[in-house]
Amino acid sequence: MIMKRDVAVRRLTHVLIAFAPLYYSIPVDLPYIGLRRWVLLIAFFAAVSMFEAIRLWKGITFLGLRPHERNQIASFAWAAAGITLVLWLFPHEIATAALIGMAIVDPLIGELRNSTDARIAVPVSSGVYLVLCISALLLSSEMSFLFAGALASVGAAVAVASENLEIKYVDDDFLMAVLPAVAMTALWLWV
Repeated sequence: MIMKRDVAVRRLTHVLIAFAPLYYSIPVDLPYIGLRRWVLLIAFFAAVSMFEAIRLWKGITFLGLRPHERNQIASFAWAAAGITLVLWLFPHEIATAALIGMAIVDPLIGELRNSTDARIAVPVSSGVYLVLCISALLLSSEMSFLFAGALASVGAAVAVASENLEIKYVDDDFLMAVLPAVAMTALWLWV
């Protein structure tokens, strides 16, 4: 089965979100310009929001935009909101795991649902999220494998479940980034 160009653009854009945690490699105090790193994050979200407002106002469509998004906030704007929120408010270990998991697993679920056996979508995507999340947690922190596995299990369950939530006007790109980060952080603080 050959993937349509608009679907391929959406999938590639999703995978690029996995690079969002590189935000943490930017110095907290930006040399030469005298700003803090979070200003870049807010500027990113403001730019995406401005672009989305103009797109909605002018009725602009482009490759990768889904037909139902023509007159509502598009998934890329929801993803930008989720990325901003997760990078700004959550511990870097959790944010890294949640964003990498969302970046890879959301398009994976979409492809698996369109495959010949859609029943594999949930277990396979849950397993992939689990592996990605454990890897990200272990590489970005000093936590034990057992604790990383517990956090990743919660993250995977919430991420895959949130991808299936049908909330009018709130896209799963936002939910798949934010809800697992909330759940993993809650477990981290609880333990």
